[in-house]
Amino acid sequence: MPNTKTLPFVDRLLSWSFRHPISTPARYAAATVLIVVVGLFRALVISSIVPWLLFIPVVLAIGLVLGRGSGVYAGVLAGVVAGLSIGNAREPLWLTDAQWIGSILFVLVAAGIAVFAAELRAAFARARRLTVEKDDALARFAEREAFLSGVLSSSTDCIKILDLDARLTFMSEGGQKVMEVSDFNAIAGCPWPDFWRDKGNDEARAAIAAAKAGQSRSFIGQAATMRGTVKWWHVAVSPIPGADGRPARILSVSRDISDLRASEEERDRFVRLVENSNDFVGMVRTDGTVFYINDAARRMVGLEGGADAGSLSIADFLMPEEAAKVANEVLPAVARDGHWAGEIDFRHFGTGEPIPALYSVFPITDADGALIGYGTVTRDFRERKRVENDMQLMNGELAHRLKNVLAVIQSVAQQTLRNAPDTETASHDLSARLAALGAATDVLTGKSWRSADLCELTKRALAPHGLIGRRILINGPSVTLKPEVTMAFALALHELATNASKYGALSNDNGTVALTWTVEGDDADARFALRWEERGGPEVSLPKRKGFGSTLIERSLRSYFRGQAATDYRPEGLVFQLEARLGDAAIVTGK
Repeated sequence: MPNTKTLPFVDRLLSWSFRHPISTPARYAAATVLIVVVGLFRALVISSIVPWLLFIPVVLAIGLVLGRGSGVYAGVLAGVVAGLSIGNAREPLWLTDAQWIGSILFVLVAAGIAVFAAELRAAFARARRLTVEKDDALARFAEREAFLSGVLSSSTDCIKILDLDARLTFMSEGGQKVMEVSDFNAIAGCPWPDFWRDKGNDEARAAIAAAKAGQSRSFIGQAATMRGTVKWWHVAVSPIPGADGRPARILSVSRDISDLRASEEERDRFVRLVENSNDFVGMVRTDGTVFYINDAARRMVGLEGGADAGSLSIADFLMPEEAAKVANEVLPAVARDGHWAGEIDFRHFGTGEPIPALYSVFPITDADGALIGYGTVTRDFRERKRVENDMQLMNGELAHRLKNVLAVIQSVAQQTLRNAPDTETASHDLSARLAALGAATDVLTGKSWRSADLCELTKRALAPHGLIGRRILINGPSVTLKPEVTMAFALALHELATNASKYGALSNDNGTVALTWTVEGDDADARFALRWEERGGPEVSLPKRKGFGSTLIERSLRSYFRGQAATDYRPEGLVFQLEARLGDAAIVTGK
């Protein structure tokens, strides 16, 4: 880079001459004095070989400081003074020809130097004036920039400048705050539409296209700040014209309207909540006339035909005896306590039947707190009343079932304790049999004590004794046992599996048990046959006496199934068979 620095002395000298202008006579007098002084110095000190050399810088300085006229005068005077100082009286013309030529050339050169110096002085003056103007302009620009910067930083709007490709090039300081931007360089150059979500992205792209066409456009969209805070914005997009009048850049101004949007959404949610509520929502004036009820209220009281509710009063919605209660008890309680809630009977406009409901009443006031009416949120209790009745019936049935279970447990406990040789055996057998009853109870509970699936029951009862599908094989059609049969059958399966685990096919590693059943027929008289067959266990022999388990298996199943039950102690494995009428043990859904 070339050196553009000037000599400070020259700058100060020229600046001084402009700040302290002198008159024309004074300038010429000063030029005369300087030239004469230089001429005397040259005559006394310097050889005559260089008679004009010392005058050149002086002429340059005079032209630069005092101006063109003084500089040209100094150049001519320097030529005269130099000629006088080197002249000789013996020469006819005081100077030799060469000296005359040199003097004339010097005068011409000195005049040119003076003119050049004067132009430099004028250029310095122009530069000084431009510098002052530039400083003034910069000061005004700085003041304007400070004003605009203050406006932008104080504005809560997010002001952005985009290029024609919709890339971010500038964001106001206030905009960076509201957008939670800590470093604008991190997002500079990013496509602006990409900041908008869903429909807002389409709106942003359409606004950019409009701005590029010279049009302004606004929209409302959702965008997240740099910290992930999702906000709603009202956005105005406008073109910024260039020198040729065509859009050169794009201005985007976004205003945070999240609070306003939230208020509107809250109002809309309230309206939707009321309109979509399944509860009766209504409002009446202080005189009792209705001015609003929602669709659920119309459905509840049979006003769905588009009847005008504005001509109705509170009393029209209530049974006659309840209307007096509202007037004499409910509304005074609201005035006293601020609310009232309780059960009351509404009236169905179509059928006239009473509608049990939970009636909640509260006052409605205006902005000044003055009472203007009453509001109600009323819940239809008809279904709840039906459920309560069903619960009463179910509780009664459950109590009956529990009595039956307790009776079975009592019987099992008595038989177990009576036949057990010692306390430890009795405790073990009783625990196992109660666990079997528990498995049956689980199945019944899943069906509300109404029935039990035979396949599910067998799997739950036999699973603790062996791997279902490998050691214990189960096969049979779908059969739904009655609750009272389920308990007995669960105990029987437990006893069969326990015996097989102790003495039969499940007592070694190779034996298997096959439990199968069949149904012949499709009505209550169909025949049900069940077979328990053990294979691969130790050789079986007829027991010397039957224990409680064996007795339980045959007697209880014969009793509950009302059929034939028999146990065959074959050497290759025990076989138990049961045959009964299907309708006596199972729930039949026949054709």
